Amino acid sequence: MSLLEKISTSTCALRLKNDWLKIFTCPVPSSDFLSFVGVATMDVPQHAVLALLYDIEVATQWVWKTREMKVLKELSEDEGRIVYQLVSAPWPVSDREIITLSQGYIDPETSEVFIKLECKPDYLPLNDKYVRVPQLEGAWNIIPLSENKCRVVFGLHIEPGGEIPAWLANIAVIDTPFHTMNNMREWVKKEKYQNP
Repeated sequence: MSLLEKISTSTCALRLKNDWLKIFTCPVPSSDFLSFVGVATMDVPQHAVLALLYDIEVATQWVWKTREMKVLKELSEDEGRIVYQLVSAPWPVSDREIITLSQGYIDPETSEVFIKLECKPDYLPLNDKYVRVPQLEGAWNIIPLSENKCRVVFGLHIEPGGEIPAWLANIAVIDTPFHTMNNMREWVKKEKYQNP
């Protein structure tokens, strides 16, 4: 099921809407933590968004609360890559480490790109300074609308681990897609991402 199908067929709630961005929150079976789906229309070609997502070195400058992001291992083209992310948390909560397998797929008929994020919490030994996120499910869908316009859909559900109360996390759940997609909207306009 695509992220767009999910928000139209489940009990998701529209939490924010403006002229280019909608953010939904959705309950997740057997979890107290809400997931989110952000749907944005960007006035850039699809390849600009893909180029930015692939450019891990600049992720700390546009992905909300990200202190560090790096590729741990490039796998074969079909298998994707293992990515490490360190996310800042407000005091007194510990920062979170996230390790994901990121895999991309292009639909040959529609040219829609799917990037699936799968949690790999045991890939590295635990670090006592941080809390390792034990569960995460996420995805990006980038859908071409025209030569210079695309729809970007970003969905994520995290079980953050540690001692974060669900009610507190759920209050702030739309901050991640709101700030990340606002930052993305500016970054994809940079010349280095415009040329395929």
